[in-house]
Amino acid sequence: MTVVSISQNTNLITAFKIILKEKEYSSQHQLAFDLSLRGFENISQPRISRMIAKIGVIRVRNSQNKIIYKLPDEQVMPRISYAIDTMALSVKNSGTQIILKTGAGGALLIARVLDSLENSFGILGTIAGDDTVLIVPSDIERINDITKSISVLLRIDNH
Repeated sequence: MTVVSISQNTNLITAFKIILKEKEYSSQHQLAFDLSLRGFENISQPRISRMIAKIGVIRVRNSQNKIIYKLPDEQVMPRISYAIDTMALSVKNSGTQIILKTGAGGALLIARVLDSLENSFGILGTIAGDDTVLIVPSDIERINDITKSISVLLRIDNH
């Protein structure tokens, strides 16, 4: 097992972002190869996949209609405002997971806001559909408190 320091990992992520800006890539193997040309040896496909998820790399079609990896445009975390909190309709938990219902198309935006608050709210992660967000709490012992905090944050009246 290779031990990777924080600075090596930071340098790898920086290099990863740079190559994505410089060139279009259609496969993770191409990304790994170009990273190896920059001195990052033995970068596996699973590691590339984890970096893609961590950074939020997206797959889009280029001008030749070919699917490529791309850094998303500057991501600005939306702030909770009237527009966002009016999208949230209800929030309930089953004892192990939390379900938040939104208006059509609102789930992804609200999930993104909740993901940004993960540690302070006790959220392990979210999965968003069109109008439903699955919220996985980091501690099911606190699920009722987490559900209540989300309800207060998004001004949801569950009664």
